[in-house]
Amino acid sequence: MRHHLLSLRKPWQTRMLALVLALAVTLLARGLFPGMLPSLDERSGDFLWRAFQSQAKERRVVVVDIDEASLARIGPWPWPRQRLAELSAKLAAAGAGTQVFDIVLPDPRPGDEQLAAEIARHPVVLAQVFALGREEPAAVGELQGALTSPACAPPLAQAHGYIGNAPGLTAAAGHISPRIDADGAVRRLPALVCYRGRPYPALGIAALLKAADAPPALTLAPGRSWLAPAYRLGFPTLPGITVPLDRHGDVRLSYALSRDSFVSVPAADVLAGDAPAGLFRGAMVLIGSTALGIGDAVPTPHGGAVSGVEVHAQFISALLDGRLPYTPRGAPAVRLLMALAAAGILLFLSARRARAPAVSLPLVGAALALSMFAVHGRALIADHLWLGWAEPALFSLCAGLLLGVAEHARTRSERESLYRNLASYLPSTVASDIAFREPTGVIDARRSEITVLYADLRNFSAYCEDRPAEEAAALLHAFFTLTDRIVQEHHGRVEEYAGDAVMAIWGAAPQDVARALAAAAAIAAQGEAILPAPPPGLEALGIGIGIETGGALVGSFGPARRRTHTALGRTVTVAVRLQALTGELAESVIVGPNAAALLSAEPLVPLGEFLLEGLHQPRNLYAFRPQGKGSEP
Repeated sequence: MRHHLLSLRKPWQTRMLALVLALAVTLLARGLFPGMLPSLDERSGDFLWRAFQSQAKERRVVVVDIDEASLARIGPWPWPRQRLAELSAKLAAAGAGTQVFDIVLPDPRPGDEQLAAEIARHPVVLAQVFALGREEPAAVGELQGALTSPACAPPLAQAHGYIGNAPGLTAAAGHISPRIDADGAVRRLPALVCYRGRPYPALGIAALLKAADAPPALTLAPGRSWLAPAYRLGFPTLPGITVPLDRHGDVRLSYALSRDSFVSVPAADVLAGDAPAGLFRGAMVLIGSTALGIGDAVPTPHGGAVSGVEVHAQFISALLDGRLPYTPRGAPAVRLLMALAAAGILLFLSARRARAPAVSLPLVGAALALSMFAVHGRALIADHLWLGWAEPALFSLCAGLLLGVAEHARTRSERESLYRNLASYLPSTVASDIAFREPTGVIDARRSEITVLYADLRNFSAYCEDRPAEEAAALLHAFFTLTDRIVQEHHGRVEEYAGDAVMAIWGAAPQDVARALAAAAAIAAQGEAILPAPPPGLEALGIGIGIETGGALVGSFGPARRRTHTALGRTVTVAVRLQALTGELAESVIVGPNAAALLSAEPLVPLGEFLLEGLHQPRNLYAFRPQGKGSEP
């Protein structure tokens, strides 16, 4: 009953409760499985990078690849330092702008002097590695390339060890220490790493500083607008270029270009002088390795084993174009707006009473979740904004599901209430038959063999003339209640209340007729207790009952907007006329000939042959004079 009242009188409380539960599920998922929703965001981002990768050719960044073929021709890694010096000289002779070595050379080796002299003659950037996580602290080689600004403070990453290059190999340097996500993929890179109070730039940033011949100083400022990143790293001498950082000081890598967008030349071809003429002129040349034996391969959105040099090539290209993706400061507000919009749409559809809510509302919730993914994808690919979508999408899915369940339960409750109300006006079998289907304006009835009991309060109209309507209503209510109870006890059903009369029906088998007769005896006997004494001058109230068996048409009649359910036919007419005759013959129960023929074991008293009003053939009638309460045969 409480559920019924809640669903009918307070539907908005039910809907709001569903939304609160959806929010609770979302928050619980974030609390119990903190990596699940961010992981879904990241993996969907990987899908977007692959699905919408650009095939545009990148000519500003060229990769010199120490690949398997080069190792086969030149020799196994590590190559002699003289060979690396020769490679640097060949690149300089080919017109390379800046040489960026994605290689760390920590151990002193023969030929270091020759390599040091060569890199001193050209714009060269070397790589170095920092220990950022739980790696064993190390201090190998010499650190180089520290910046004079910004100061080492949050949000910059802190290192507790490093691997630098061998003493004497002096050049600009940048770190190649990525952030490794839980699934092993590289999607972020610390822009600056602090070690012992000094900031060191990432390899791509160091390469840009070297290429621009800019001083080793950068600016770090927090974002101000809702579209700005958490922090911006700026180049004082390159005002058009900035690096957006998240609240941890990391830059999100862009994988917008396909792997085929970058020109890659085997290092052996460069050493042999077989590289295409003019390819390196003015370009930033990244020297790295894709050979599996060297082990410089990491998972990225583009594949499970992508060389580190490709990651840096993507970073430098996006840095030059100003298309590094970032999470704007207003991203949480955008996700909140997504969730509120989903809640509003689902509430609107719930209030409009969507058809089949258990299916339609969850489907709408799923469609809204997909639209959130589409918004996230459009912002990432077109505007380089990382909004996130998994949290509001989960809320939308849960809200659609729970609202669907709530609306379905409310609809079921209303239908059950409708059925209960119909069953109080109609027979329960009839109510269940018509409650859940559309109304029709055609005759919906069938011919059946039935036994009709028609009971009426004699002299009721005269009684009502001089009594208050409340007393008449109370008497009628008591009579209907008594009759309904007795009919139910004797396995019949009340078909209709007509004025002060009740029509009940049973089947046409002998036991059904016997039950109807027993019910009539009980009504006649117990009804005496509810009949009040008549006012002075009026005839006493009484109960008259007619019973007959035969064919009748039972069903619904009338227009679709206002129908009635009843039984029609000669059998019903005979029962009505028999009831009317009870007063004239001073009998309580009169039985028609068809019913009497099936009651051979009952003590019926023949009354003779009568021509009933409105009928053409006389009938033999019988009286049943009960001596007490009727009983079930």
